[in-house]
Amino acid sequence: MKDFFGPFTAFIEERFDLTPLRRWARHKKVPQHKHSFWYYFGGLALFIISLQFVTGILMAFYYSPTPDTAHESVRYIMEKVHYGWLIRSMHFWGANFLVAVVLVHMFSTYFMKAYRKPRELMWLIGVLLAGLVLAFAFTGYLLPWTTLSYFATKVGVNMPMVMPGIGGFLSRLLAGGEDVGAATLTRMFTLHVVLLPILTLVLVTAHVFLSQVFGSSVPLSQKGYSEETRFFPTFVLRDSAVWAGMLAILIAFVTIFPANLSSKVNPVMPAPAGIKPEWYFLFLFQTLRTFPEIPAIAAVTIGLIIWMLVPFLDKRSAKGERSTFFTLFGVAILVYMIAMTMMAYITTEVH
Repeated sequence: MKDFFGPFTAFIEERFDLTPLRRWARHKKVPQHKHSFWYYFGGLALFIISLQFVTGILMAFYYSPTPDTAHESVRYIMEKVHYGWLIRSMHFWGANFLVAVVLVHMFSTYFMKAYRKPRELMWLIGVLLAGLVLAFAFTGYLLPWTTLSYFATKVGVNMPMVMPGIGGFLSRLLAGGEDVGAATLTRMFTLHVVLLPILTLVLVTAHVFLSQVFGSSVPLSQKGYSEETRFFPTFVLRDSAVWAGMLAILIAFVTIFPANLSSKVNPVMPAPAGIKPEWYFLFLFQTLRTFPEIPAIAAVTIGLIIWMLVPFLDKRSAKGERSTFFTLFGVAILVYMIAMTMMAYITTEVH
């Protein structure tokens, strides 16, 4: 293997000084303790994002973002393009796994207090990336132009209407007009394949850079640890094994539960009974069904602001002390999201 890559390595080394990179790889260490398992979710999210970019680009070669052709182009991908069904299924399941992994990564980071000084900016960027992942899911949902995706998007773009002042403007901005239609589809496609990928690349690069600068945080419960493992090759090989395991799970889901394509939307028909968004938006969907809209949106907005500003509000963790209040705050948020999601499944007719 060394002889195979020898000419390429020699070519690179004649033109670039790799000494700093070698020195960095040789000296970088990763903390090793009973919570080390959670460290792998950040790299796992990066891996799935890469898969989403690749599969999304492959589908974009065939997709046509108009109401007359969107549904047919997706069907063409699935039925006529070689391995098109595989690519679309991987993109579909990859989106679901990505949201799950990002949520696990964010909450594990929160409960291990990895947001504390000097990693405040890493936390802010991470929360923004979680928001972008959900934005990817929302904008991509309409693209197949099915009945479910159409009416679910209609509910989503109308949600800002209850906000005083700018609610109507935000709703029209998302929809591209007064109602969901051709302009909405074009707008969602542009956001999904142009703006969101650019923002994601910028923030992911910044997040990865800061993670290399500051290294992995050690939970307060492991204060005084001494064991470390080498980043390269030990941690990299373990990370690669986790990636391979995720790929195997993803392929298994794709093979056993391939993505389907439901009927094309007829906008003049009424919305089907029991319509609901994907699982990652169910907690918000159920919140708006359970409580008055304006107080509910106000509470969610305030909670999100507090969530983002936790590194600056949690003074005890910044000092290396246990912070019971913010731990309970995180538990309350997590329990609420799970409870609202389960309630939405129980109270909404499944179609």
